Amino acid sequence: MFNLDANAARSADNKSAFIDEAGKYIGDFTRAEYMEKQETGSTGIGFTYKTRDGAEGNFYVNLTYQHGTRNDGGYAIVNAIMACLKLRAVGAPQPIKFEKWDSDLKQRVEVTAPGFPELMGKPIGLLLQMEIEKTSTTGMERPIIYAPFSAESEKTASEILDPKCMAPVKLAKMVQQLMKKPVRDNRPKHLQSQSSNENYDQGEPHYEFDDIPFD
Repeated sequence: MFNLDANAARSADNKSAFIDEAGKYIGDFTRAEYMEKQETGSTGIGFTYKTRDGAEGNFYVNLTYQHGTRNDGGYAIVNAIMACLKLRAVGAPQPIKFEKWDSDLKQRVEVTAPGFPELMGKPIGLLLQMEIEKTSTTGMERPIIYAPFSAESEKTASEILDPKCMAPVKLAKMVQQLMKKPVRDNRPKHLQSQSSNENYDQGEPHYEFDDIPFD
């Protein structure tokens, strides 16, 4: 009468529809929207990530500041995502469909916007940290991408790009480092409820194209 639905089973004890704590997740991007501020020219990618447990998180990865100055941190994150998805290239933005909350209708609606379908619908792991924005008056936390990793092998981008790396090592160490500071509070110190540690550097080393060990 029934066959096991693993996703349904996992969702039974998932009490939150949103990612609300730091940690290691497996899922896929349901949105990879190209975003550009017309007034400044800054660009980025808006991601929606859905875990295997059914929880969702939204992220914005800034690619360029105004006047086209590259954001090296955001650039590194996107390239690390590409490596974890085994993508050599991502094409120009093209129309993608995804669900978005409509504040007027008070419900999710399907919309079409420029984006990157190559980044969507493929399993990928994300190590997530929670963040409090520097302008926050409520102390509300939101998830940010600490580091992506392969959903299949649990290798990080640098391990995937290293042909000599036979087994994942970095992720376990990164999880330990992350959990020492699961929440990054960017508010002024007098508003923070916990002490601040040094932020993890999300930058990855650069690799020559011919050194990439996948097709």
